[in-house]
Amino acid sequence: MAKILIVDDEVDTCQVMRRLFKRWGWTADCVHDPARAVETMRAARPAAVLLDVMMPGLDGFQVLGAIRADPELASVPVLFFSALHDEATLERAFAAGADDYIPKLTSARQIRERVSLFVPATPAPQ
Repeated sequence: MAKILIVDDEVDTCQVMRRLFKRWGWTADCVHDPARAVETMRAARPAAVLLDVMMPGLDGFQVLGAIRADPELASVPVLFFSALHDEATLERAFAAGADDYIPKLTSARQIRERVSLFVPATPAPQ
């Protein structure tokens, strides 16, 4: 099963996303401290990263910059997942190298469809 790394300081969001990803045929790890995201990626080797924009300490743009600057991680798809969905933030995300941008206030079906563009799902065991 492909692994998704969720970088989000909101524990509840992470738990919900982990359950959804499991149902859809992916595994997921969570990082609540954005300063540990790159280190965790090196160890976990995720197929993709779901990255929040607004976090304490480092924001998602800073984390994305560190990912894209690391030759071992630069090709990993990074999908921003944020409550922010204004045009300026979207433009900034794609200019920074995000592969996609998913608003947090969207349906589970849409999240699955967007992530599956980058990571094929394996049916979860029944």
